[in-house]
Amino acid sequence: MFFKNKETGLIWEVTDVDHIKRCNADSNYEEVPEPKKTKEKEDKTEQPKKKPVKK
Repeated sequence: MFFKNKETGLIWEVTDVDHIKRCNADSNYEEVPEPKKTKEKEDKTEQPKKKPVKK
């Protein structure tokens, strides 16, 4: 199940039964449909640029 925090807009996937009950009872959270997945970058591991070394 997915819940949205009404204050922050963040969506959380909740799988623990007790946690789901807590979110359902909390007026700050609302159940929402599963968010659509976005395309991720093909190469997530960009190498950091090397700084020039002073001699």
